[in-house]
Amino acid sequence: MQMFSKKVHRTLAVLLLFLLLFLTACGEKQPGDTAGGEQGGTNPSGEAQALTLTLPYFEKDSLNPYFAASAQNRDLSALYCQPLFEVTAAYAAQPVLADSCSFDENTMTVTLKSATFSDGSALSADDVVYSFTLAKASSWYAARLASITAARARNGAVVFTLSSPDKLAANLLTFPIVKRKTADKTDEIPVGTGAFVLAADRTLSPNTHGSQGNVQSVSLFSIKDVSYLKNALEIGSISYLFSDFSSGSYTRVVAENKFITMNNLVYIGMNANAGALSNAAVRTAVYYATDKATVASAAYQGCATAVGLPFHPNYLAAQNLSVGQTEADTDRALEILQKSGYNRYDKNSVRTNGTETLKMTVLVNSENSFRVSAAQSIADNLNACGFSVTVESVPAAEYQSRVASGNFTLYIGEVKLPENLDLSAFYAAGGSASAGINKTLPFWQAFQSFRAGEQNAEQVSAAFLDDMPFVPLCYRAGMAAYSKGLAPDFSLAAYAMYGNITRWSTAQG
Repeated sequence: MQMFSKKVHRTLAVLLLFLLLFLTACGEKQPGDTAGGEQGGTNPSGEAQALTLTLPYFEKDSLNPYFAASAQNRDLSALYCQPLFEVTAAYAAQPVLADSCSFDENTMTVTLKSATFSDGSALSADDVVYSFTLAKASSWYAARLASITAARARNGAVVFTLSSPDKLAANLLTFPIVKRKTADKTDEIPVGTGAFVLAADRTLSPNTHGSQGNVQSVSLFSIKDVSYLKNALEIGSISYLFSDFSSGSYTRVVAENKFITMNNLVYIGMNANAGALSNAAVRTAVYYATDKATVASAAYQGCATAVGLPFHPNYLAAQNLSVGQTEADTDRALEILQKSGYNRYDKNSVRTNGTETLKMTVLVNSENSFRVSAAQSIADNLNACGFSVTVESVPAAEYQSRVASGNFTLYIGEVKLPENLDLSAFYAAGGSASAGINKTLPFWQAFQSFRAGEQNAEQVSAAFLDDMPFVPLCYRAGMAAYSKGLAPDFSLAAYAMYGNITRWSTAQG
């Protein structure tokens, strides 16, 4: 009886421990729980602490987002304008000024929330069409909106015409919405619905028709040259700086920082018209022979996230796929080559099938040290599998000319994808990454079906690995650097440097 009682006590204790763990887990805040609401630091009374920020701008550049040349000036519009949607870090569209979105073949209809501009006037569908027209005419937003051909107001909603069916098209509607006839010229300051009002003297004041969230006030600090930005942050003149490392090298900033994976896909371009690379099996062998993880960690000095598929690594629908890999699989690469007939060697010890040899070059822009290092790493990987690969490092102008004309076997490229994850840069006529691509491969049709919502991410990924039109290597990262005690919000995709700035808070602890 005593033994039985001890067993009962032990059982009850285990059950009680399990219950406590369960209740604790249910009470934990999971990543993304605050994506739809405001985040803020709290004081001892539990109230959100208001922030005062100082952000840089270039005094000789426009502050109209549709005419600004610099990212710093353009992205300040997040303070005084709002978009229809914002895109979460998992690449899901989240409504801001939009209320709902529906699709019918090549159209996308967006209904609007009731919203008020900073001058007290009501937001209308005509304002959205006006903003879209400005966006399509601007150099920055036009590229991102290439697959949306038109917009019109209809019964208080906005109907967007798509070049082809695309269930992720709402991800593109992140351009700032401004009041009609307030942003026609370079020196005009648009009227928006954001947390602040930007005046002609380049000062910001709270929008009495909006909500400031945690940010109480923002001042602008004049910068004359981009080279001053880093120093301005380090000495405390500004609160925040985003470096995208577009120069091809890492620059250290003495401040709190966080790496943010951007939508810049780095890849190996393969010329399907160049001998052995016309064979999908050889292209697949290149894929498995390449150590993408090493490219990201060593060649890109950690300023990148390795990928085995073309999808952004944060894209929710592509998480935990059973296909694709980032580390080299030399054994599999060799097996593929042997089964494809490349099981002999020529007099120079290069693999051959008797007709074609695996002698190639990797073309790379000599002015980008990240890519030069990646090219050498990839050449070493391929040579270990019986290829004969040398690196051709040439100046940027020559590199661009040769890629455009198809004068390469392999090259290291980079393309900035839009937030709907469209790969048309690789297969559309005149696409910036389409040189050497076989545009008749079945994968492209599978990808169009994916965009239309007819195939899932795993199905289209399997099709990609079958055809291997290019080799994805990594998505490049930028670095957000900021003042101590500041906690920026990183719940959105990195399409704008300030994300949802009203969610920024003070750092805890």
